[in-house]
Amino acid sequence: MKPERAWATIDLDVIANNLELLRQRLPDKKFLAVVKADAYGHGSIPVSKRLEQENIDFLGVGTCREALDLRESGITTRILVLGALVEPELDRLIDQEISVTIHSPGRIEVLGKTALTMGRELGVHLLVDTGMSRLGVSPAQAVAHARNIAHCEGLRFEGIGTHLPTPSDSSEVFRQREILHEIVKDLENLRIRPLLVHIDASEAALRYPDPDAEMVRIGGALYGFFNHLPGGAGLEAALSLHSQIVYLRDHPADHPVGYNATYTTTRKSRLATVPIGYHDGFPSTLSNRGQVIIRGQRVPVVGRVTMDYTVIDVTDVPGTVVGDEVTLIGSDRNERIEAEEISRWCGILPYEVTCLLGRRINRHHVATISRELELEGR
Repeated sequence: MKPERAWATIDLDVIANNLELLRQRLPDKKFLAVVKADAYGHGSIPVSKRLEQENIDFLGVGTCREALDLRESGITTRILVLGALVEPELDRLIDQEISVTIHSPGRIEVLGKTALTMGRELGVHLLVDTGMSRLGVSPAQAVAHARNIAHCEGLRFEGIGTHLPTPSDSSEVFRQREILHEIVKDLENLRIRPLLVHIDASEAALRYPDPDAEMVRIGGALYGFFNHLPGGAGLEAALSLHSQIVYLRDHPADHPVGYNATYTTTRKSRLATVPIGYHDGFPSTLSNRGQVIIRGQRVPVVGRVTMDYTVIDVTDVPGTVVGDEVTLIGSDRNERIEAEEISRWCGILPYEVTCLLGRRINRHHVATISRELELEGR
């Protein structure tokens, strides 16, 4: 039996290759790699360290704490806090040379005064709300706020951006881009020019990249999502998820399984218990719906997925024994289950599948491609 109940393997070489492919597809762009939410469950510190080796332009995080964690791990790459700011941590952000996003004008004066008091200059990006209706200043007020930033001592007007809520809708994407680019033109007429304009995230950048924006924010594409799009061809999933069988038992036909007996065997069945459940990030919505792979064959989840365990039907997989590895995301022989497939079963976003992976999932970061090249003597 393997020493772990459940584990994820994250291939850092795959992430690096995905970045290189994106650079080839978008050769004139700077890249902000989104590593918020623990790099979408992939492990923000090891992922960021590898991206730093690949000379990424920016790392994007959601919170002040995430940014400080990266600095405390020794990462020196430029970092941008994309989300709302927590005032007690502003001093530390400025001290660690972490750029911030302004979503409301009230922050401008506070940030400038704090930076001046510390004898520092703080990089600032202005977020304009062109349609997400979540965070950001209104387009009508954006030029005024950008002028305030540009003329505020202690602040460096580093960038301006917006967030696309429906990147698959080309007409909406182009409408939002036009709004932001008109604001940039108005600023240029005032001789104010932020260093970076960024609008597109992964999906829009792969579908119809904006020729007039200097930087793209890549998250999902970096980890291998969106490989079904023409622009995403060649992207590979960096994460696989595994567990093992800890219990096997034969049951007769018409035997109830799990809480509330939501499944009843239709034949004599061999059922296996796998020590992974919804606390680990294997959603309960996979009950009687999901599939896993064992010995290169897909088998169904039967009964309710519980907090700690999931039951699978291995009747059609001869030779199954306790200790056999179970693949929940990834490949085994000729079969493969991707996060996107799980998301369809559950009715959630593909990002949620990896973000949900819990603390009990041990994460192993490997570099398989470079290791293979080393073994081949290249």
